[in-house]
Amino acid sequence: MRLCYCVQVAVAVLVSWLIFHNPISAMNAVGCAITLVGCTFYGYVRHMLSQQSPPPGTPRTPRTPRNRMELLPLVNDKLDDKV
Repeated sequence: MRLCYCVQVAVAVLVSWLIFHNPISAMNAVGCAITLVGCTFYGYVRHMLSQQSPPPGTPRTPRTPRNRMELLPLVNDKLDDKV
């Protein structure tokens, strides 16, 4: 959530500068540039990690049943309430 806020502030400053020609300091421009580059790099790394297969031994998420017994409801579960 914090990442979205940082991007929102940087884009707001840049759009403000482009549309209204508000003066921004060199330090502010560098900060916006670093924020946008960092967020882009973060998104790229997240995408690359999501494309990799998990290492062997990593639990599956969400966990899928391994046999028929795991598919059966628990004794205390009432099926009438779920229908």
